[in-house]
Amino acid sequence: MSVAPVAIVTGGAQGLGAAICVELLKQGYKVCIADIQQYKGKYFTHQQEEEFGAQNVIFSACDVTKEADYISTFDLTLKTFDRVDVLINNAGIILEQDPETLFSVNLLGPMIGCQTAIKYMGKSHGGKGGMVINMASILGFVPFSAAPAYVASKHGLIGLTRSFGLPYHLEKDGIIFAALCPSFTDTDLLKSISTNSLVPGLDYSNHKDIMSPEYMAQ
Repeated sequence: MSVAPVAIVTGGAQGLGAAICVELLKQGYKVCIADIQQYKGKYFTHQQEEEFGAQNVIFSACDVTKEADYISTFDLTLKTFDRVDVLINNAGIILEQDPETLFSVNLLGPMIGCQTAIKYMGKSHGGKGGMVINMASILGFVPFSAAPAYVASKHGLIGLTRSFGLPYHLEKDGIIFAALCPSFTDTDLLKSISTNSLVPGLDYSNHKDIMSPEYMAQ
């Protein structure tokens, strides 16, 4: 049985999610890297196995829009490490041309994740509690004309987190729900604004306040 804390990170094979996984491993966590991109996920996991040991990291294929994938990810993590302490709902996209898919990934996905975490981690279900972190954005507070659907999804995610974070859920299940709201971070998601927003060619790669994924993960 693992005595080290265990975290599941969705969208964990790339960008900010990958940086979070590395930082958690450095901090002594055991990590389940959950990602829809299996080739990239398995390759990244292999890299972390070489760095931190195969006993400390696993990969789970996970489409966050599917409850069954969340369930299989939790099952695999519990089977391997015997516990789950933290879920980080990090997977997200910018795809203004397809708002239905965007909302499914950015808002429905974390909703399913929160509900699944309660079933597996909640004290009312026999769990020991823990923490769920939803990766929101500074755009969850302000408007942005180039990406209204993305902005709406992040506003919604903050509302979702605040609702799960009320005392009722903490007292019943012992789970802390929190949202992180980073500003512009140097990832492929930021670069995709140029093609996936409503303003073609928009480029924030040289924004003066851009952060590195490693800085945000810390």
